[in-house]
Amino acid sequence: MNTNQSSVARPRRRAGSGVGAQLLADLRQWVHEQRFALWVTAGFVAINLCWWLFYAVQHKSLPYAELSTTLGAFDLARLLPSLVLTRGVLQLIVEAVLILCVLCVAEPRMGAMRTTLVSLGSAAIGIGGGLLLCAGISTLFGDRALTSQIVFSLSPVTLVAGALMASTAFSYALWRHRVRLIGYTAVLVVILYGGNPGDYCTLIAVVAGQLIGTAIAGRPHESERWHWQYSSSREKRRILGAIGFVLALGPVVTATSRIHAGPLTSLAWIMGPGSVHSSRLAACLNGEASLGCFQQNSFAAGLFPGDVVRSVLCVLVMLTLAWGVMLGRRAAAVASIVFYVLTALTAVVYYLIVPIRSFLAPADGDASTALPPGTLLTCAVNVLVPLIYAIALGVALRNFSVRTHRRTLSLSVTVLIVTLLVCLTVYLVFSFTHAQDFVPHPDARMLFEDLPARLLPAGYLAATSLTFAPATALASVIYQGVGMVFWLVLLVVSLAWLRSSIDYDHAAHEQAETLVEHGGESMSFMATWEGNEYWLSPTGRSAVAYRVLNHIALTTTGPFGDPEEWFSDLDDFSRFCSDHTWAPVFYAVHEEQKDYLQEQGWHSIMVGEEMLIDPQAWKTTGKKWQDVRTAINKAKREGIVDVMTTFDEAPADVQSQIEGISEQWSQGKALPEMKFTLGGVEELKDPRVKILYAIDGDGVVQAVTSWLPTWRGGHVIGWTLDFMRYNHGSYNGIMEFLIARMAQRMHDWGEAHPDEQVQFVSLSAAPLSGLQHSSDATSDDTSNIDGTTVLQHSLALVADLLEPAYGFKSLYRFKLKFQPIQRPVYICYRDSALLPNLAIAIIRAYLPSLTFREALGMISSFKPKDDAPASADSPSSAPAASSAPSPASAPSD
Repeated sequence: MNTNQSSVARPRRRAGSGVGAQLLADLRQWVHEQRFALWVTAGFVAINLCWWLFYAVQHKSLPYAELSTTLGAFDLARLLPSLVLTRGVLQLIVEAVLILCVLCVAEPRMGAMRTTLVSLGSAAIGIGGGLLLCAGISTLFGDRALTSQIVFSLSPVTLVAGALMASTAFSYALWRHRVRLIGYTAVLVVILYGGNPGDYCTLIAVVAGQLIGTAIAGRPHESERWHWQYSSSREKRRILGAIGFVLALGPVVTATSRIHAGPLTSLAWIMGPGSVHSSRLAACLNGEASLGCFQQNSFAAGLFPGDVVRSVLCVLVMLTLAWGVMLGRRAAAVASIVFYVLTALTAVVYYLIVPIRSFLAPADGDASTALPPGTLLTCAVNVLVPLIYAIALGVALRNFSVRTHRRTLSLSVTVLIVTLLVCLTVYLVFSFTHAQDFVPHPDARMLFEDLPARLLPAGYLAATSLTFAPATALASVIYQGVGMVFWLVLLVVSLAWLRSSIDYDHAAHEQAETLVEHGGESMSFMATWEGNEYWLSPTGRSAVAYRVLNHIALTTTGPFGDPEEWFSDLDDFSRFCSDHTWAPVFYAVHEEQKDYLQEQGWHSIMVGEEMLIDPQAWKTTGKKWQDVRTAINKAKREGIVDVMTTFDEAPADVQSQIEGISEQWSQGKALPEMKFTLGGVEELKDPRVKILYAIDGDGVVQAVTSWLPTWRGGHVIGWTLDFMRYNHGSYNGIMEFLIARMAQRMHDWGEAHPDEQVQFVSLSAAPLSGLQHSSDATSDDTSNIDGTTVLQHSLALVADLLEPAYGFKSLYRFKLKFQPIQRPVYICYRDSALLPNLAIAIIRAYLPSLTFREALGMISSFKPKDDAPASADSPSSAPAASSAPSPASAPSD
């Protein structure tokens, strides 16, 4: 059975007009399903076009200034129309798209009537609350409050934002916490960077919408609540990366804002409504002190083209780092931490420490009014926002496992430091020797105080003094160019970190991807997963996947590729490891390879028993199959069917539900996800991997399994169970149903295609589940003379410690229901002196992100358990919610 064949025949689509007709049918169905959102959006656009036409006929221009007011001269009649009317084409397009997207999400979950009522109710609460908040700030701070003078308006998004948040209460847990976290972050960034008081109305509207949605839907079950500390590594990276994107786009929000009054306004004065008064600025630069100089300096800070380019390059660097964070690049995470900590420190220095009183302090020497109004609050926000993000990245740093090659890191950091030193040196030397090219002539103190400003984006200098300016073309090039060069090099370095982000050889990985399709064993496909490095045989026809931990080269199963080379690969790989001063250890190899190594003096331990089903002999008759038959019959009564496909070919809604089920499982564990021979969502996305999921009549995915292919001679000869998780509330027996259906599908395929029969369906092996059986046995290869028994007992203890969280023994008992052929798998090692290192290496392989605190908690909760088989109705026999090492997933106790 080759990779693009399935046990279920798929109807072929006709090319040409058939595909076009299908697309048109899909479009008509979407239009029918989203007719409420489309009608509302169309009405919104029509109202605005009519308004523009009417206003243009009356005033011969668009209504840019007619839909705004200030708190100082509040006019509700001018403010409320801005909820549905826009000022230009760009705003109309953006607002219409946002309204359409929000309603397409909210209406299917709440219904048209409920969506309308929630939208209007939350908008009313938001407008009232936001205006009261702004009025309170204005009253509290008096003339120092910017909100009393700022011209502001409302946004049409305020009308629907509450409905979006309310709909999350009716959504899957994963979707719910993603929308809420990113939604609140986006609204706060718009407030902080844009400064429109009307955005406070949107913030209160989304809070009100969430509360209304929760009141209608009820509080979610504990298992569906979001616990950040228990989220999967992948989800944490996604969320932190998304927040990084939002923070990076903050300056873009400022650049398109009409207000420019947010406490984090970067580039505000570049796009500001004011202009520099030349004579006024000259007087300020020559020492005149007044509050007006603050505005003139702020405008001037964004006038130089180099400042604009520097700010744009800074945004690109932030976007690049955010993308790296989302991809799990450790270098990007560390660089982001450094970047945002430096940003916070810079805010402190420039808002509080740098003596800006040089042009603000009054003549009598009283420094109490040295700082402009609102500087302390602006400083606090500018410090806290980047600092909190940096701290969050630091706390989650262990989730960024993709490391950049050391050579690339060393070279890029060296280039960055050299560039920084060269730029600063050029600037200082030129300024000292050509002081006459600046107005006024700067002295040493002025130059060193201004030095950081040559590197910072212009937006971060909005509250600092411009003490001197270039007066010649050459001085202007040096003055602006050093920062541009530094940020350009930093952008190139950031991109280099992403391009060289894997420690192993990309060419070797691509070759391994090909070799695994030529020949392998039941668990060989795991060799293609992220985190492995590859040794290739001298002929290039076979390979071994491994990872180096504690100076031990721990393989991911045995060799794969050409079966005729496998035994010689064991010897050649061992010599390769010796040349690199590593101790070779073969993990999860089968009996043939274990026997070959034992003949050469290696030691071995059985670490698990793989469970194999012969699909050609599959049947469910007899008393032993009662549980399986019951699960199948119950699925029929519940209207649950199984669907076999790949992740990419599955509908988008199914993909989202599978990710949600996986995240639900992760949040239910106090320990992190296991790796190594345990696959997760990322691994099942491979187009060669099949997924088999159970779905009910309402379109709710009840459970999902993934199956890894095994090739021999270019044909699929077997499928191995990997990912196995179920939805909260699924009936007991859903996993038995899916596994039975997989076996039946392969049985039916073999009867229909005798030449492409599948030889086995492997249920894999729970990791470390065979240690107890192995330690009970007595043989020469498990003698305590060389310390092997000590290693067995140590790993068995680890398995017992992990049992409450991952349920290896429960998984072992669960698989016995299918009356499988049991095939032992072993760990083989040569040097008994490295047994302590080996035990640690195995733990690190399965739990690479385990923290010391989690390890202590795991040990403190250890309680020896009775290994008596569970009854059919016991929780331990319930469907699995975890994934097991290439092994399947483990039912939790």
